[in-house]
Amino acid sequence: MGTIIRNAATVLQDGIKTMDISFDKGVFCHPDGCPADREIDGTGLIAIPGMIDTHIHGYGGYGTEDANPESILAMSELLIRNGVTSFFPTVYTDAEERMLHSIRAIAEVAGKEKGASIAGIHVEGPFISEKRIGAQAAEGRHDPDTNLMLRIIEAGNGLIKAMTIAPELHNTDKIVRIAEEYGIVLLIGHTNASYDEAKTAIAMGIHHATHMYNAMSGINHRNPGAAGCILMNSAMSAEIIADGIHVNADLAAFTMRTKGRGRIVLITDALKPTGQETGPFYANGTEVIMENGVWVSRENPSLLAGSALTMHKAFMNAISWGLPIEDASAASSSAPAGIYGMKDKGSIEYGKTADLLLLDEDLSIKCIFHKGEEYVVQRA
Repeated sequence: MGTIIRNAATVLQDGIKTMDISFDKGVFCHPDGCPADREIDGTGLIAIPGMIDTHIHGYGGYGTEDANPESILAMSELLIRNGVTSFFPTVYTDAEERMLHSIRAIAEVAGKEKGASIAGIHVEGPFISEKRIGAQAAEGRHDPDTNLMLRIIEAGNGLIKAMTIAPELHNTDKIVRIAEEYGIVLLIGHTNASYDEAKTAIAMGIHHATHMYNAMSGINHRNPGAAGCILMNSAMSAEIIADGIHVNADLAAFTMRTKGRGRIVLITDALKPTGQETGPFYANGTEVIMENGVWVSRENPSLLAGSALTMHKAFMNAISWGLPIEDASAASSSAPAGIYGMKDKGSIEYGKTADLLLLDEDLSIKCIFHKGEEYVVQRA
């Protein structure tokens, strides 16, 4: 059934335009050539592309650490309610067999989702620095190993699209070559790289970064570290957890402005209990509690376990910090689509998948469309 939305303020690649939006058979099409069985009055509403979360571990009590296909499908059904139309289930660094089991569970259900689409898998490790483990399982950390890399790729059955790596580790160049062969985007992350080591990584072809500032060598005026290198190099794009806690809100806003549109990707890095209504709460096998808006270890509350963010909240935060709506939308849609080669997603353009959100004037979500199908707004 074709649909036309009349007079919506539509966020496009080059600005905001009040226009009619048509889609049929799950694809945007020109209003003049698109049969429409349904008409929606978009007056006073804002249309943005569906959001893409390329770094999320879990939601609603379901997580990739469950290594259970049903958990991944449940994540898909819950995420669509928050405006996420595509996502990368993100696998923690862990013992090899547990990692592979989690990856296989995701690959098994790709294409069977009833909500947000599984657009790829992000493997957060295992080739990361022992000095920047963060909430990852230290037992699963490895120096770069081409055979392990190939086993990970095989388990993913073509779905591995992103991998976090500490580029200062020996044999990173071999992982870069394999990633290029299989179309995998490598991200600098969980790294203790010096400024010069980070520059070398960029020269090798690593041009994206995992959760900017978190779990990476920070900026010092004599050694700008990985964070400084990423910030200053125009070739680099970066994820950012825009909750105002993982990264100071003023610094997050400065980074978004400095990197510019297309170079910042909003992510949630959300953990399994995010959106879960009752406890106890567990993330990656560890009991966590909510403290000041983030998940921390119950046993060691000083250990930040991860985010409780949603993509819509990240989008709202970015705007509240002064980012234009066009830039906030790009950071949650067209930027990840461009970085990961999702040619059919990320913008409201003829021929692309009809993933879009209709927002009220206060930017709350009014309607969600995924592949042209409307979803009831019932955010958890």
